[in-house]
Amino acid sequence: MTPPNKPLQIPEQKFIEAATWWNLEQLYADLTVAKQEYASSGKQRLTPLEKTYLRGLLCNYSPVEIAAALHRDCAGIRVDLSRGLYRYIEVLTLQQPKDWKEIPTMLEIFGYKQKIHGEMFHPKFINSTQTRIENRTKWGLAVDTSIFYGRTTELANLEQWILQENCRLVTILGMGGIGKTALASKLTDMIKHQFECLIWLNLSHAPLLADTLVNLIEFLSDQPPNDLEKLQLITQDKKFFQAAISQLEFSLDHLIASTNAIEPTIIADGIQRLIQCLQKRRCLIILDEWEAVFSTEELTGNYREGYQVYGEFLKQLGKSQHQSCLLLTSCEKPKEIAALEGQNQPVRSLKLGSLGEAAVEIIKNKGLSEEGEYSQLIEAYSGNPLALKIVTTTIHDMFGDSIAKFLRNGLFLGDYSDMLSRQFNRLSALEIELLYCMVKEVKPVDIENLYSDIQQEGDSEFFNKTLESLLRRSLIETVQGESETLFALQPAIKKYLMSMARLPKL
Repeated sequence: MTPPNKPLQIPEQKFIEAATWWNLEQLYADLTVAKQEYASSGKQRLTPLEKTYLRGLLCNYSPVEIAAALHRDCAGIRVDLSRGLYRYIEVLTLQQPKDWKEIPTMLEIFGYKQKIHGEMFHPKFINSTQTRIENRTKWGLAVDTSIFYGRTTELANLEQWILQENCRLVTILGMGGIGKTALASKLTDMIKHQFECLIWLNLSHAPLLADTLVNLIEFLSDQPPNDLEKLQLITQDKKFFQAAISQLEFSLDHLIASTNAIEPTIIADGIQRLIQCLQKRRCLIILDEWEAVFSTEELTGNYREGYQVYGEFLKQLGKSQHQSCLLLTSCEKPKEIAALEGQNQPVRSLKLGSLGEAAVEIIKNKGLSEEGEYSQLIEAYSGNPLALKIVTTTIHDMFGDSIAKFLRNGLFLGDYSDMLSRQFNRLSALEIELLYCMVKEVKPVDIENLYSDIQQEGDSEFFNKTLESLLRRSLIETVQGESETLFALQPAIKKYLMSMARLPKL
């Protein structure tokens, strides 16, 4: 026998934290009008109990959790909601909520959520976050940032976007060695206590999206999920294909693509399951080295065969309402980011440039004392931290700590060439041709001269896409001329191209 609902003494005191995030008075008034329209009565008002249910839903409490908080029978609350509050919301929004989880999103779209500043914890987690974060943290391959140089402006911008402006999707971009992973790790260490769950995944081994989704959902779910069998089957098929590839002359990428094509809705369901986790908890997800899921020898932003679903993954997490943040690092800018980002949008990207004056500390830490040469050395390597760490070691070992002697011998790339080589191996043929044309230019050049240098018939639109692709890879820079934008190569990249082509020194 179902126990009767216990009398509720003072429902007004339950879930009052919703007032911090929502314009409750206006919402109460508008839902009262909707109730009167639904009941065809001008005397109907929202009851204190209905207001309590509403506040609970706005705080992301499920009917089960609301019932527990109010010491009432869950079945009775579900009946009350389906016959009452859900119907009033349907009249107000002209949309039928399919589930209690849709209520906050629907009402936020209609403008009932308040813009607030300061503490950005979701009210449901204010009291529990600090005690639970240590048990819900998975750092993966995050780097040690006990020694960290500069980037104070970048850190402030990222913190503002994520904590104050509630951005759902943020990307840190820049060429190899510029410090994307270090910046993401430093930022994560600074803001991790603002989140209930934190997970860091490295994509350098290009996992299937099914792998990534299983990893994320299993970690972020309240209970160990028991409905991921189809996603897990896709990941198991990959292992089978890898074993078969040694015996059969098939393309692994083609087999992976075939597997994904079998049940396209499996991935879509997995993405929605993840979004539900991100709606329920305030989570920070870091996906490092996103470029690994892109194809090589094509323009940037094209996914490897079988990995196109990563693009849909980005779109859904950027467009769907949730209280979490996905932070990416990438050498190449995803097309989905370019399409969704904006100053007033919850999707942003930050392109890292020179470390600037903060790079002086790298040089000093190597014991190089010719301070008058510091700026020239930093400029020669475009303030790239990795390149500077490599060359300062060379200066110490081979040039007796003399920056001047080193610079007189021309730029030295050393192990930095390996990192540049990995990036250049990803380029399309026209991108490579365009870069070699730029090597011949002594000064920054405009787009018309670049196009004429290619000496290729045809499609100027494809040329523009190629130029844009190189910009998104951070392999060329823009310089503002008197009346137009000019394009140039960084000195280290020019040196690398010249050495590869054995061109005469310019």
